[in-house]
Amino acid sequence: MTSRRQLILRLSLSLPLLLASTLSLAACSSTPSKATVAARGFAKSSCASLQQLTDQLARPRPSDPTDPYYRIAEQYLDTATNRAADAAQQDHGYQEFADTLHRAAVTWQVTFTLDKAEPLIQQARKEKC
Repeated sequence: MTSRRQLILRLSLSLPLLLASTLSLAACSSTPSKATVAARGFAKSSCASLQQLTDQLARPRPSDPTDPYYRIAEQYLDTATNRAADAAQQDHGYQEFADTLHRAAVTWQVTFTLDKAEPLIQQARKEKC
């Protein structure tokens, strides 16, 4: 066998191995990490709480600040904020989402009104939900 044929034979024998390695690397790069999957789950949970909050805020608002309406709405916001923070811990791509919800929660706690927190809540929903 000539050296040229030996070279062709060697290359053709290693071709399936090379192809398998390439496919294996492609599969690894397209599979999201556990942290990314977890972050998406937390973000989805946060968005569900934001939807519940939005539904609550669409109802007529009572004049009494001690009405359960406000306590329920605050619970939805707190849950959404906590889940967004969990998402941000897993994947920094969710950090702005978490920060926006945190600002909304703090604004609500400081001002005791929804008027200044509501635009932040809507902004967070537009960002990731």
